[in-house]
Amino acid sequence: MTVTINSIASDVVGHYSRAARNLVAAYRSGSVRALAASGDRYAQLVDKVQLPLVNDERKAKIVAAERRVAEFVAGGVDRIATGYEKAIDLASERSLKGIESFAEQTAWTKDMFVVNAVRQVQLPAAKLQLEIASRIDAAAEQLSERVAGEPVKAAPVATKPAAKRRVSRARA
Repeated sequence: MTVTINSIASDVVGHYSRAARNLVAAYRSGSVRALAASGDRYAQLVDKVQLPLVNDERKAKIVAAERRVAEFVAGGVDRIATGYEKAIDLASERSLKGIESFAEQTAWTKDMFVVNAVRQVQLPAAKLQLEIASRIDAAAEQLSERVAGEPVKAAPVATKPAAKRRVSRARA
């Protein structure tokens, strides 16, 4: 299969769409975890503190009220995240349809020498953009997994050996 700028553009849209969905998932699970942790700490604090005129029954009601507020906030976070996911899907679908439409409308230029020459010049930049989008997608996936509390395997880091520098001394 021949790699074209249109196929690369479609892949880039897919990577950015997945990255955005992973960021939304990180937002959702991070918010739920933060609400749960703060609720537990609040319950411990209310239980420890000796308040005048507040017995165990009233403390339980205070903690229950805090949990209802946390559930309400979590519901709001979920609704916002769902809205973001719908917007991401809509934007990526429209982008892909636009790329497909553009490819269909410009199919007649496929055999033109000048257009092919320009495509060959632009292809390395498109491949670089695809690599960037792929790395962003992978990083967003790692972030989402980490926020969700799942183990994340470290991505291998490609390193180049440092270039040796020649130091020339100025003579006086």
